[in-house]
Amino acid sequence: MSSSRCRLHLAPRALVCKNAVIEGDVQIGNGTVVHVGASIIAKNGPIVIGANNIICERATIINNHSAPLMIGDGNLLETDSRIEGRGIGHRNIVQVRSKVIGSSTLGNNCVVSTTCATEPTENVPDNTVLYGNPQSRRTRVDADTDHTAVHIKHLEYIHEMLPRYNHIIEAE
Repeated sequence: MSSSRCRLHLAPRALVCKNAVIEGDVQIGNGTVVHVGASIIAKNGPIVIGANNIICERATIINNHSAPLMIGDGNLLETDSRIEGRGIGHRNIVQVRSKVIGSSTLGNNCVVSTTCATEPTENVPDNTVLYGNPQSRRTRVDADTDHTAVHIKHLEYIHEMLPRYNHIIEAE
């Protein structure tokens, strides 16, 4: 973990690898996992991350705004994804090399598919799927119960295995 200007607040069951880069005022919620090499940089304002999120390796969350960047609960931020917008809701999937950019927001139950990005100032409504090249969008019609069940199993596995092979920051 980078120590420059870091005020890290960890909930008791948060699991954060020591070699994640964390800078500025960052709060990480209960059960959230921050993998090796992830970056969470509160540049101009704080970052508040909710419960039970999975932030994969090389994922980046950066707050370039003075207002807090809020990340809801139950999100999956996959490898090389980037969140720099104003915030995201609950139960979203931001896939490999995809981006939430500018001052955009992401609602609940959204999917930003591989290499896709939000528009710089858009508010993506709940249940939206951004996909394809050229990029298209549709409304998600499936219930998120399958995703939620898999997400919970994924979290349980990570909480068991990650501490075995990585140095973890202990909550105080």
